[in-house]
Amino acid sequence: MSKNDKIPLKKKDDNIYTFSVRAEKTLIDQVDKLSNETGYSRNNLIVKALEYYVSHVEIVDKK
Repeated sequence: MSKNDKIPLKKKDDNIYTFSVRAEKTLIDQVDKLSNETGYSRNNLIVKALEYYVSHVEIVDKK
């Protein structure tokens, strides 16, 4: 590769955000086990779980 060869680089997706989550060690261990067994990253599994949850949750108003 010469100095003049260009490497294409797309702008990073601005719709991705980072945030912290606190969870019990047993839950993290279960996620890590799934990650090791499936090859999906911990982050990918957590995102999939959040996507499923928000599309299936039903808010019940207790008044």
